[in-house]
Amino acid sequence: MTVILEGRDLWNTMPGWGIVADLLPPEVTEARRVRVLRRVVIIVLASVLVLCLIAYGIAKLGSHSAQNELNAEQAKTMQLTIDQRKYSGVTAIQGQVSQVQSQVAKLLAGDIDFPKVIADIRAQLPPGMTIDQLAVTVLTVTPGASTNGGAAAPLDASGHAHIGTITLSGTGRHLTDISAFVENLKTVKGITQPYPTSNRASDAGTEYNIQVTLTDDVLSHRFDHVTTGGK
Repeated sequence: MTVILEGRDLWNTMPGWGIVADLLPPEVTEARRVRVLRRVVIIVLASVLVLCLIAYGIAKLGSHSAQNELNAEQAKTMQLTIDQRKYSGVTAIQGQVSQVQSQVAKLLAGDIDFPKVIADIRAQLPPGMTIDQLAVTVLTVTPGASTNGGAAAPLDASGHAHIGTITLSGTGRHLTDISAFVENLKTVKGITQPYPTSNRASDAGTEYNIQVTLTDDVLSHRFDHVTTGGK
């Protein structure tokens, strides 16, 4: 009969085969550990060095890109400065024009659009009433000043400064036309305190003299200088 022994049984049937002894000197074992540790350290250092090189490359690339953008902006600024110098003459002319406009605005601050004022007055005439003469007196006052000029009533609810007077004379059909004309004149912008200085009835009709006071509301403001922002 043939007996087949397993590996462990075969090992146990031979005396002395189960004894294992590590006969390597400690120095050899320690040297192997040092070599393994050295490899690990070298790998770690190499990895760190590679990461540093990658980070340096990224930083260098970013610095180069930023420098290029800075150079481009500096070149653009220099070109804009050169262009600005080209138009320095235009800027100087604009400044002179603005100064002249400001002086004209001060000089003509009291400008009045008399054709419009007279047309507004004529539009208030009752039917059959005429204006034969018209005299205008403008006071030399600063627009907006609280000066009440003219021989008018002392009370004025318009709240505007008085800058002159207009004296009207003409004819009408009835005395009631004069009072109607006076009431109509009160509705005209820039005219206040209209009142008749004289009126006379005749066989042909009536003759009248009316005086009205002009306020700063009739100023045209056509020459006002508006200051706008510029470069």
